[in-house]
Amino acid sequence: MEKRVLRADARRNREAIVAAARAVFDDDEQLRFDDFAARAGVGVGTLYRHFPTREALAAAVYEGEVAGLLEQARDSTRSAGENLDAFLRGFVEYLVAHAGLARTLAAVVDPAVQADRGSELENTVADLLQRAAADGAVRDDVGVGAIMIVLHGIGSATDRPHWAAEARGAADLLLAGLRTG
Repeated sequence: MEKRVLRADARRNREAIVAAARAVFDDDEQLRFDDFAARAGVGVGTLYRHFPTREALAAAVYEGEVAGLLEQARDSTRSAGENLDAFLRGFVEYLVAHAGLARTLAAVVDPAVQADRGSELENTVADLLQRAAADGAVRDDVGVGAIMIVLHGIGSATDRPHWAAEARGAADLLLAGLRTG
């Protein structure tokens, strides 16, 4: 299905709603669905025109967050090994900075949407890993699944008292284990 192009004002309204929702979800704030409109500075009808349900709004926030993460992987100014390193560290820093958002979205977003975007994320990591291995920057005997398990583990341990430091340490350990030489 082809997406229709939004008028400039409609695009701004949609972006304002998504930004407001992102902030609410990131703060673990409980808000009635209709109140997202006021937070975004739009009418309730505008909210429902773009997002008929809380789940649809959460899916839009989730898709935007994953797209932002994937964009980080497209930096052509770094070597393949540096790009993998920067992406994995950036992913962990994202989790540290937005643990509330990640928890909220995991609880609200349809599992099919999560699986689809998760596949994109995994494919991106696989591509980064393959390029870095081809350049000799990392071992070629570690599969993308092992890296994804580590990332999932980091994301699921947010209730630990020193989680942020431990998450960064886990990223360091992962990257040290991947490096050659």
